[in-house]
Amino acid sequence: MFIEQMSSNLEEKPSSATERLREEYRKHVQTQISHDLVDTIASLEQHQEQLQQLRDQLSLAKTQVTNSASETKQAVNKVFDTFLSTLTETVNVRRQQLLEEVEQVEEEAVSPLDQCAGVVVARVRETMERVEQGRRLQKHPGVLAKDTVIRFQEEAAAMTSLPEVPALCAVASVSVEFPSNPTLTQEVQELVKEAGRVSRIGPVQITNIVEQPGSLLVSWEEVDEDVSDDGIEFCLEFSHSAAANHHSASFHTVYVGPDYSFLVRDLKAGEPYLLRVASRREGSSSFGPWSLVQSAVTNISHFKWKQGTGGWSVADDGRLASKITNDVDVLHSDGPLLKAGSSVLFKVMSGGGGISDEGVGLSCQPVTGPEQLLLTGTLFLSAQGCVFLDGVSRVTRLPAIQDKSQVSFAVEKVSSSKVRVYIESQEKQVTYEWSVPNASEGLYFVATFNEPRWKISVH
Repeated sequence: MFIEQMSSNLEEKPSSATERLREEYRKHVQTQISHDLVDTIASLEQHQEQLQQLRDQLSLAKTQVTNSASETKQAVNKVFDTFLSTLTETVNVRRQQLLEEVEQVEEEAVSPLDQCAGVVVARVRETMERVEQGRRLQKHPGVLAKDTVIRFQEEAAAMTSLPEVPALCAVASVSVEFPSNPTLTQEVQELVKEAGRVSRIGPVQITNIVEQPGSLLVSWEEVDEDVSDDGIEFCLEFSHSAAANHHSASFHTVYVGPDYSFLVRDLKAGEPYLLRVASRREGSSSFGPWSLVQSAVTNISHFKWKQGTGGWSVADDGRLASKITNDVDVLHSDGPLLKAGSSVLFKVMSGGGGISDEGVGLSCQPVTGPEQLLLTGTLFLSAQGCVFLDGVSRVTRLPAIQDKSQVSFAVEKVSSSKVRVYIESQEKQVTYEWSVPNASEGLYFVATFNEPRWKISVH
């Protein structure tokens, strides 16, 4: 009996272990299936979200097409309605002018003829009276005195002269002349046939917008590459508007010229701006059509002077620095703000007549005294137009810094330890390659002037 019970227990143990393994495996499979389902659902939800984004994008695309088509139809109707109205008014005005000219010529030509006709009628009447007088004398020849007949004959002889009447070739024959080849109608028809050109997209489009400190560098291109760029001019407009519909936004012109890019300055960081560009050919008086409106924002704060520098007062949210003492103090930016790929613009709001140790420039490190502006690690433009690179005077001179002068320093990276700097003043430019500790790090912009009359704004 004991042996049978032991045998039964030995048979139950393997069976129980197998069941546990099976149960653990089943739970593992269920867990794996559950995880797989979660992953699959998450993937499907992500795919659903992407499809929704695509649908929204298609909706925006369709809205753009339908809205632009509707606006274009309105523009076509407006242009031709205005044309018809103006043409009708112009035609009526010109017709009236010509009719008045005809009436004036007619009046001027008929008036002397009427006067001449009056003379002829009077002479006819007088002649008829003389004829009647002569016939009465014929009826009573026996009672007439000889002197009466002689006097009658003399008076009749005096009337034989004829008044002057102009020949037909000497009087007006009124006519009007219109173009005949082509006719006026043909000319208008040809002009109307060539008026307007429908485009799938504007001839010039914004292609790139780069954030800069307190500014946006906007670039654009012509869509039609086969069109020559000779004599072309662009107009860039921007709107600081939160309007959802750009049609209700108020745009302002910031650039007109032949360049394919422009730096829109003095923008507020973190605020959206709307941008659009249009072009015109030489001889055209208006721009258009406009490109697609682009929305952009710069999250890089504008350039600022460092607050608390002795001898200087800083205002306009750090942009404007005014010299308030005669102390020789160097003002520099509120950190190494000028990065490679950007530029800084100094505007002299007031000042002029500076000396050799006054001016503006760039520095790799903060500058505490004017003597440091002529050491390694600085690029300095004196108020007299001399350029010092790492303390060495360069041959080329720029115009002196005067009241209302504008000086810009544009920096681009050449290598890890070298930058190229473009200095422009009064439409004259010089370029230098400058070895710096690290071209990826920013540069300080600096200014030093002695007398309180100087005010320098930075952009």
